[in-house]
Amino acid sequence: MAGERILIVDDEAMIRDLCSHILTAEGYAVTTMSTGEAALEELQRGSTDLLITDIKMPGMDGLELFERVKNLNTDIVTVFITGHGTIDTAIESLMRGVEGFVLKPFTQEELLNAVDRAITRSRLQKENIRLKALIPLFEISKLLISEVDLAHLFKIITEVLVKEFSVERVSLMLVDEGSGSLMIRASHGLPQDLSLQAQRKPGEGVSGLVLKHRKPLIITKGKHPDPEVMDALNMDDMPLSSMSVPLVGRDKQLGVLNVSKFSDPTFTTSDLQIVSVLASQVVAAMENASLYEGLRESYFRTVQALVAAVEAKDPYTRWHSTNVAKYAVAIGRDLGLSPSQLEDIHIAAILHDVGKIGISERIISKPDRLSREEFDIMKDHPAHGMRILEPIGFSKSISNAIYQHHERFDGKGYPQGIGGENISLAARILSVADTIDAMISERPYRGTISIEAVLRELDKEAGLQFDPEVGQVARKLINKGLLKLGAPAYAYHAPTADKK
Repeated sequence: MAGERILIVDDEAMIRDLCSHILTAEGYAVTTMSTGEAALEELQRGSTDLLITDIKMPGMDGLELFERVKNLNTDIVTVFITGHGTIDTAIESLMRGVEGFVLKPFTQEELLNAVDRAITRSRLQKENIRLKALIPLFEISKLLISEVDLAHLFKIITEVLVKEFSVERVSLMLVDEGSGSLMIRASHGLPQDLSLQAQRKPGEGVSGLVLKHRKPLIITKGKHPDPEVMDALNMDDMPLSSMSVPLVGRDKQLGVLNVSKFSDPTFTTSDLQIVSVLASQVVAAMENASLYEGLRESYFRTVQALVAAVEAKDPYTRWHSTNVAKYAVAIGRDLGLSPSQLEDIHIAAILHDVGKIGISERIISKPDRLSREEFDIMKDHPAHGMRILEPIGFSKSISNAIYQHHERFDGKGYPQGIGGENISLAARILSVADTIDAMISERPYRGTISIEAVLRELDKEAGLQFDPEVGQVARKLINKGLLKLGAPAYAYHAPTADKK
């Protein structure tokens, strides 16, 4: 999937134009620069995903540009274009964090392969960062469900930021309705006199600018490309890196969340995105009159995000939960289930593998078959899922479906070893849908299984692994072309009452 923003830097116009032509045709957003100095200015704006640069250039060469980009602490990945004379330098740079290099003269295929490898690694890195960062958000979401004391909630949020982001200072500033100024409502690491007295008018200081423009800011080493921001900086006691994120409600500005650190590593754009999500959760807690329902939805979406992040780590299971939901709802609809029952099945299917969050990444991402010991660990994920979802208070139908989706009709499944109609109907449907998607999904240790093989498996396991009636319905839908297998179902939505 193209769409990433690529910056090409080379003093040779022919190379720039060639790379731009090839990559633009693949759907990438391409910008070209002829010097390292101009490229650095562009990169400081934070709008680039991949840097492709020549090594030998007049003025700032590619190596210096790469080192300067590293100091920015952005999520940008770098690929070198190099001739034979600098190949040793290029190889050495791989040890320093460069994602790859392309040797001149190069073919279209060589350039695209290098870009694809770099982009793929970049996406995986971002997914890993996002997964790790979502864990504290997940914990905060649980607090948002149960905590009605906003003052206590703000205190907890500051503590989580200090712990999870290793920051020295946090301040939550809210707009005072009387004066319109920002006042600190919760803080960590600020001098007591500052925490009690500090206030900012809209447009005053960094916090005031963020409030005024409703745009987040990340500042590193006291520098920012916007002159207005530089004018607002107080150079006394300047932190190494800081982030300020606006708290914007439905119809008004509520405040600003500030975090700062005085030591490496500096904040990245990924950190800013995560804190922005946290800021949105703070806003939800402040605004919702019906706190429980609003925050219950926030928690549910966070869990969904965690599921997506887990699946994104393994390209072979991407969209798995969404596909299972599509198949399960189709089977349930043919069985004559009500709209509310179909909705429960949809939710259960989306969340059925959430318990894998509690399983080691080494096992989740293993490229070949699991050992017996590893499989025993994997079998714990239904129980993990129940513990994660317990605070939400889902219906018994949803909970049972998630907990029982690996039970077998013959009673030889897990975790309970129950069989037949002792397994909930929703779980029996999930079992079939889950297995179908697993069979048609490619694995590193095998290719995809044909539709004919899927049908044979449904027949073979009828009354053993699967409820015979559920399996027969799935078989019928596949034969009639009503259950389309294999294509990612990312555009699929939950069923509504008017659908049949």
